[in-house]
Amino acid sequence: MNLRGAVKRAVLEYKYFTCRGWSLKEVGDFWDSVTDYDDINESTYSYYRRFTNSWELAQHYVKDNMVMLDIQARSGKGTEFWIEKGVIKKSVLADFSDYLLSLADERLKDKKDYYESVKVLDYRLPFEDRYFDLVATYETIEHISDVGAFVRELARVLKPGGIMVLTCPNILWEPMHWLAAVFEIHHSEGPHNFLRRKKLLQLFKENDLAVLNENTTIVLPFNNPLSIKMNKKLEKALSEDILRLIGLRRSFVLKKMR
Repeated sequence: MNLRGAVKRAVLEYKYFTCRGWSLKEVGDFWDSVTDYDDINESTYSYYRRFTNSWELAQHYVKDNMVMLDIQARSGKGTEFWIEKGVIKKSVLADFSDYLLSLADERLKDKKDYYESVKVLDYRLPFEDRYFDLVATYETIEHISDVGAFVRELARVLKPGGIMVLTCPNILWEPMHWLAAVFEIHHSEGPHNFLRRKKLLQLFKENDLAVLNENTTIVLPFNNPLSIKMNKKLEKALSEDILRLIGLRRSFVLKKMR
């Protein structure tokens, strides 16, 4: 471990932790720099749980031939996951990063009839009111400076009765993300502000988004088989109140009421 490099990363992570009012372009510029994004996440157990767990929560509420918005789609794995479930007529991948959109285009090149990609740098999304049946926002809201404007826009473009899948980290895990970036265990989170569950619920209520289902998962985020096995046992054994307190990822399935 290079001490000088660790100190530089610590200073940068402190800057990310304390900064406020950053732009979507700054978020995109950061993710443009994470050129090993897919390499890092390819075998990360907790990464794929964002998709599989949210599907388990949402599957009874989805329908066939849904038009989907995958917001901050990154390398397109969320859209790929939903297309393979056979319920998506079309997905619009929106992201702030040219690099990640290029990864998504490469990943989905055999699925051109099912998606299109759009770069966005403004909170006002370039879509009509009540256009989408499904909005998926995976680990995104914590990277948004103006969360109120962001959720309002997602609610605006979602049809009444439409479904939103939203996942984000538990604020309790902020120090672990910081340490993982400093010691190069995982990539940095860039500009971010982890939100408390109370704040999320307030945002949902303000935008007529009813919680249909939610849970908190991942107690042990490690990739070795023993840890994964133990994590599954802990998730079954611990009460929802305990998981809500100590789990890494919050997942919500929301319904647009009007």
